[in-house]
This record gives sequence, C-alpha cells and structure tokens, in this order.
Amino acid sequence: MTGLPLPDRSRGFTLIELLLATALIALIMAMAYGGFRAGVRATHSGEQLIEESNRLRVVHEFLRTRLALAQPLIIEDVDGEAIRFEGDPDRVRFVAPLPGYLSYGGPYVQEFRVERGREGVDLVFAYAMLNGYEPGDLDAEPPVTLLENVGRLNLEYLGFEDNGENVYWDSAWQEPDRMPLAIALALDMERDNGLRFPPLNTPLKVDSASIAQPRLQGSDSILSPVNRHLQRTQDRQ
Repeated sequence: MTGLPLPDRSRGFTLIELLLATALIALIMAMAYGGFRAGVRATHSGEQLIEESNRLRVVHEFLRTRLALAQPLIIEDVDGEAIRFEGDPDRVRFVAPLPGYLSYGGPYVQEFRVERGREGVDLVFAYAMLNGYEPGDLDAEPPVTLLENVGRLNLEYLGFEDNGENVYWDSAWQEPDRMPLAIALALDMERDNGLRFPPLNTPLKVDSASIAQPRLQGSDSILSPVNRHLQRTQDRQ
C-alpha cells in the first residue's frame, strides 16, 4: 500500500528572503555605526570644550595675577623720564615677578599684546629680566602664545587726579612714570562652541598713590573712590 507523499522539509530560503534579510542587517549595522560615530564626535567635542574651558581659565588667572603684581620699578629711562608702566588699548608693559617655572627669580619686564598669528590675531606674552634690560629684549625671543584667534584686545586703565578725589578710566595710560590703580581687560573672542573670555578687572596690589604721588596724605582719599568705582564696574558686568 503506497502512502501519501510527505512534505519536503529540506526547502531553504528563497532569494527574495535572503536579499531582505541582508538589507535589514545592513540597515541595522549602518544605524549602529552612525550612532557609534555620533557618540565619538560628541565625546571628542566634549573633551575639546573642557580643554578650551580649562585653558581660558588658566590664561585668565595668569593675566590677573601678573597684572595685579605689577611693581613701580623703572623699566628704562627715556630723555630723563622714568618709564615704570606703559599701557595702550592693545598692549601693556610693566615689571612684576614671574612664577618659578618661568624665571630665575627677581623682577621681569613683561608685556601682553596681540599680534598676527596663523589663523588670526593671537594674544601673546613676552618677558625679559629687568636686570640688564635693554630696549628690544622683549622681541629677542619669540613670545609665548596664550590664546589663538582672539579677535581684539581691549585694555583700560584706572587713573586718578592729583587731588585724589576723582578717578577715571582711559584706554591709554598717559603717565608712564606712575602706576595705574587698576586694569581692565576684555577680549572680543568668538567661538562656535559659545565660549567667551570673561572680562577681567583687577586692582594693582601696590599702593600706586603713595608711591607715585608722595604729596598725597595717606591713601584713604584714593582708595575710597577707587573701591566705589570698581564696585560700580563689577555691578555693570
């Protein structure tokens, strides 16, 4: 007696099914690879943001510390006039100590300025020992680049009238034989990641009034309007 034929269980996938499976696997792999690359880019961007934020913080603190420690020492003598401090809208030169990893001790002539770099305007720092300083020593060695592509540097200096009653901000320091009371610094720096350089406003730790103007009786007449002026400036920021 002949039985009914059994179904053929050895039948495989059709070509259409294989193509659909292959396409689905390729789509899944493409999505996974795209997600992986997006994650790598996000991680890399986050690391760059953290690195640049740390650099801005370090440069900001370096600028603040150096400017605050400016000393009323004579840099050079020009036609009988002592040069202790020079300040322009985009350049400042003064004498101050340097940290140990940059110096051999003693005071140094220091200069912050902007100059043309590879991709734009860079903020640079030059320094030379005060002992034996000659004009041009700051350009004898390439300056240290602090920040690249900073746009424009804006410096302002807080001065005071001889009577000690009024203080004022000026974009250029007109009295190189004496020190300003405070220095304000701003960088017109634009970054695609939204980072900005925080405005800097720091008083000098040296008593500029008593050193530059010995005829003033004490520093209360100077410090009182200065403190009020600095407070108003910080409130505006």
